[in-house]
Amino acid sequence: MSSDIQEIQQLAQTYADGVMQRDADIWGNTFAEQGEWHLAPGMDPVKGRDNLKEFWTGVMAGYPNVLHWVQPGLVEVSGETATARFYVQENIKDAEGNSFRVAGVYNDQLVKEHGAWRFALRKFDVLYRGPVDMSGDWMGYPG
Repeated sequence: MSSDIQEIQQLAQTYADGVMQRDADIWGNTFAEQGEWHLAPGMDPVKGRDNLKEFWTGVMAGYPNVLHWVQPGLVEVSGETATARFYVQENIKDAEGNSFRVAGVYNDQLVKEHGAWRFALRKFDVLYRGPVDMSGDWMGYPG
């Protein structure tokens, strides 16, 4: 495995670590300075690292308990850019005490910025959202 692929795999783990620690700096610094996060269909993407951190902090306030796991991804590197796909699962308890599971896929574009790999664009698609017992709705793989 090339060192670039290892660094990108580590970046995805750092992103998950930021979620688990609820640390906006760890999480936000995985994005490029002008990075974009496409969180949900019909929702405008959030752009720029500072905006991302502020938005994420607000979102996380509504979810006091989040467990976030990421699987090793599929990564293709081309010079100073790369694409990747990472599957994730989250068990979440919201501020009202509701528990649910989200499973999805990140399709990513990455860029080497100041010598380090960062997410230039993260697009999340939900594959499943519902009860932890998996009796909820399956969205299927995005077309």
